[in-house]
Amino acid sequence: MENKAYPDIKHTVFLCLLFLGIQIAGGLILGIIIGLKGQAGESFIFGLGTIFIFLLSFVVVILIGLKKSGKKFNDIILFNKVSSGVWLAVIIFMFGYIFISSEIDNILNHFFPMPVFLQETFKSMISNEYLIISVILVGILPAFLEEFFFRGVVLSGFRQNYTETKAILLSGFFFGFIHLNPYQFVTAFLIGIIMAYVLIKTNSILPAIYMHLFNNMVAVIVSRTEGLFVIQGFNTPYGEYSFQPWWINLIAMAFAAAGAWLFFKIIKKNEPT
Repeated sequence: MENKAYPDIKHTVFLCLLFLGIQIAGGLILGIIIGLKGQAGESFIFGLGTIFIFLLSFVVVILIGLKKSGKKFNDIILFNKVSSGVWLAVIIFMFGYIFISSEIDNILNHFFPMPVFLQETFKSMISNEYLIISVILVGILPAFLEEFFFRGVVLSGFRQNYTETKAILLSGFFFGFIHLNPYQFVTAFLIGIIMAYVLIKTNSILPAIYMHLFNNMVAVIVSRTEGLFVIQGFNTPYGEYSFQPWWINLIAMAFAAAGAWLFFKIIKKNEPT
């Protein structure tokens, strides 16, 4: 199929590298400033700086994508209404998926333990001294900006340039790649594929934003409730990896399967005959 729309694979590689370049450069500058001022890595100023760099990175690549595509924001970022049945299906699915995703992480870390510096990096983001920083940086901003870029700009171009299946898989791959570490790639790739599929079937980015926000906010909440309740393998501290109880995994798979079944049933019912 001839490529006619922006972005294609080559353009997306450039945009992802540009995003990472801004992140790295911004992070170095912020680190120098914080170091000169004698601030800690979990200080409020550092958190605000990190938020600014994240915003800048995605705003730049999203604006480039919109300009190069020649399309309007609403033609790419699809804020269309979805039925209450779809919302119910997605909510049920996500209550199962978060535990499935957690167990996938446990399996990966069992065979390939995460380096300490990565553990500390994740912990500093999710468990920042200031809750509002973690909520904005881990929950709100990624749920909107990453969706605008990957399920908006990128998927919109891929759908015109490639088959539907290829567009979904490629957008999921780049979503995993942008996280820049193998410990997040597998689960990011998986949820990226799912969110792309849901967007295509509903013609709306709203469920994807919810799924992304729910997934990330659970991580923030879990990090803040250590000691209040313990689910083995799910909310154990970083570096203390174990597998979840079998019955947790069974219930999680049941929820995910029920949500997926309801979603497919609704989509099939609404398809034109």
